[in-house]
Amino acid sequence: MKRAVAVIVVIAASFLAYRYYERSYAPVGHYKKFAEEILQRRYDAAAAMTDGIAAHDLEQQGSQEHIGAGPAMFQTLFPSLYNIESKEVANDGTVTLHAVQTVRFNPVGVESATRPAMFATLRQTVSLRKTSSGWKVTSFENKFLAMDSLGSR
Repeated sequence: MKRAVAVIVVIAASFLAYRYYERSYAPVGHYKKFAEEILQRRYDAAAAMTDGIAAHDLEQQGSQEHIGAGPAMFQTLFPSLYNIESKEVANDGTVTLHAVQTVRFNPVGVESATRPAMFATLRQTVSLRKTSSGWKVTSFENKFLAMDSLGSR
């Protein structure tokens, strides 16, 4: 009898942990994957992560397109850093994230495989909602904030 109760408690705890993960961390993880696809200019892959936003529309919101001289200035991209400034959950379950993506990169002519020379920050607002096939981005706004060298930071 004690084993049956222990199994039920473990199953209930696992279910609650999964529900907590789905509400708290899954939307943020989906946003980060989506933002990386946008940064890497893989608009078709990013569009597949949305609920009806066309690849062409995402290209117009593209991160490289909004930074400095555009895609021509990027030689090497390093993994981005993210700061989720706020998270709002609407009554219908839609999650809106206000975040800052820090893009670390080497401009053309700077050779370093281990350390980025420059960074740019982008303020992003993204709305996501849970569908039968997982989290989907329903809106995305991308604004360039600043760019500087990492040596001056």
